[in-house]
Amino acid sequence: MMGESHHDDSDGATATEAAVQLLRRDIVTGALTPASKLKIRELKERYGIGASPMREALAQLSAQGLVQQSSQKGFRVPPLSAAELLDITRSRQLIEVEALRLAITHGDASWEDEIVASFHLLEHYFRRVVPQPTSPNDEFETRHARFHHALIAACPLHLVRSFCETLYEKATRYRLMMRTDYGFSNDCVIAEHRTLMEAVLSRDVDGAVREHHAHIQLTADILLDVLAHSPEQGDDRFVGQ
Repeated sequence: MMGESHHDDSDGATATEAAVQLLRRDIVTGALTPASKLKIRELKERYGIGASPMREALAQLSAQGLVQQSSQKGFRVPPLSAAELLDITRSRQLIEVEALRLAITHGDASWEDEIVASFHLLEHYFRRVVPQPTSPNDEFETRHARFHHALIAACPLHLVRSFCETLYEKATRYRLMMRTDYGFSNDCVIAEHRTLMEAVLSRDVDGAVREHHAHIQLTADILLDVLAHSPEQGDDRFVGQ
């Protein structure tokens, strides 16, 4: 919303951090449309944040791949493309799966407890919602992210975990932007995550890796099918609603 947040530019770091969070949220959820220009003047009005922290925030998000920057065209929201989704998927299958392998090796009882707790919160969400989760909301996203982050939380490599979070966020953008009907009942979604949880908690490294690899691929295949049938595929781009 216009002017939803106001920050004193004298506290540049705080204003920049706020701008990063607001821009990230609106890019991931599609409030800022894929392939649209990000004009400093309009963003200042939208968020009530000054030009300098806004530019710094855009630069930070550009380094993370959530904003595109061009010397001639300025900043813009990245388009959605099959090529990028394949890149994200393959990268997750390499990096996140390895993080899971390390987490299983190093995880303790408290790590297991958090996986179980986060799964039950996710399960409880699906047990009480009536429709299928075709349009994920903030509650679903929070619980889903918590579960997936819990799986790799015991990975001892901080940079690997950080990269996994970046990849997860990029994948979430595709899911949220397409608002697609996955074609699964709530019971199927629960069963999919339960199988993954049980493989991890059993300390079956090879089995858990296979399940996680397949879990990532399943969502990607559905989204790739949506992209293939979108009207924007002539230029390999899907512009969200």
